[in-house]
Amino acid sequence: MTVPPFKPLGLDHLLLHVRGMAEAERFYCGVLGCEVKHRIPRLAMIELSAGVVLVDTDDPNGAWALEGAERGRNLDHFALLVDCADEAKAPEWLDRHGVVIEEERSEDEERSLYVRDPSGNLVELISRRNQSSARR
Repeated sequence: MTVPPFKPLGLDHLLLHVRGMAEAERFYCGVLGCEVKHRIPRLAMIELSAGVVLVDTDDPNGAWALEGAERGRNLDHFALLVDCADEAKAPEWLDRHGVVIEEERSEDEERSLYVRDPSGNLVELISRRNQSSARR
């Protein structure tokens, strides 16, 4: 087996279809804490921190993104690695913002909360206990 001429370094970005940019931006920035890095109105797109890119498919400028959906492209979920020093505060924060936790998993040093964004995309918020303590 030959080795490819490149080495994967990690996730660069994830492009999500959303229906209504204002609501999506409130969720990703106001609730999850992402920041807008770039706005690209001609593509109905914003690039956020954490490697998330949103395309508003309700906007005529974002219709280009639906071409892939017609060919069966889809996404089950994506995971955002989060630093969470006080695990009890995350569910309280999400609840205050009207975000329902669909599933919660805890294994060894890892905890995941599964929530949906306003467009129905499943988002896993994953924290690692040793990660939080190492940063403090």
